[in-house]
Amino acid sequence: MEKIIINEDNLEDNDIEMEVVRVKGLIINSLGKILLAHNNYTYQFPGGHTEDGENLGDCIAREIKEETGITVQVEEEPFLNIVTYDNNYFNTGKKVKNSIFYYRFFTDQEPDFSQTHYDELELETDFNLFYVDFNHLKLFIEKNRNDGYIDSKIAQEMLYVVSVYQEKFGG
Repeated sequence: MEKIIINEDNLEDNDIEMEVVRVKGLIINSLGKILLAHNNYTYQFPGGHTEDGENLGDCIAREIKEETGITVQVEEEPFLNIVTYDNNYFNTGKKVKNSIFYYRFFTDQEPDFSQTHYDELELETDFNLFYVDFNHLKLFIEKNRNDGYIDSKIAQEMLYVVSVYQEKFGG
């Protein structure tokens, strides 16, 4: 698994007040389209936070089911881990180490909204799902970042993920 560390604030591990562990999934169908979520006023890959004592594989399967209604089987380890050190995590003033593990899934299952379970923020910010052609994903991310529809840090993260994915697995 490749690991990328982003530490623009030059924090040390002993500076960290809180650690966050998250998982995200690249869900790709046989037509070469990838499923994206639009939530909290930005686009992103589906996923979420681990719960107490939950392993990464169980977490990604649960999060994909909750957000998309799609049932996935975790058959591979994550292909990427991005660790970000943040001096002011989401404007809370907290110094946070955020570790996100990325998985890939291939399925033609369609989202099933009768099987989803959204939290309050997802409901309040009109959580939506849609497909983008994987070959056009970088352009989609860059255009939406330039137009202000993707948070700049999330866009940079997504571009890292796509680049690593393409290097590791091809287009």
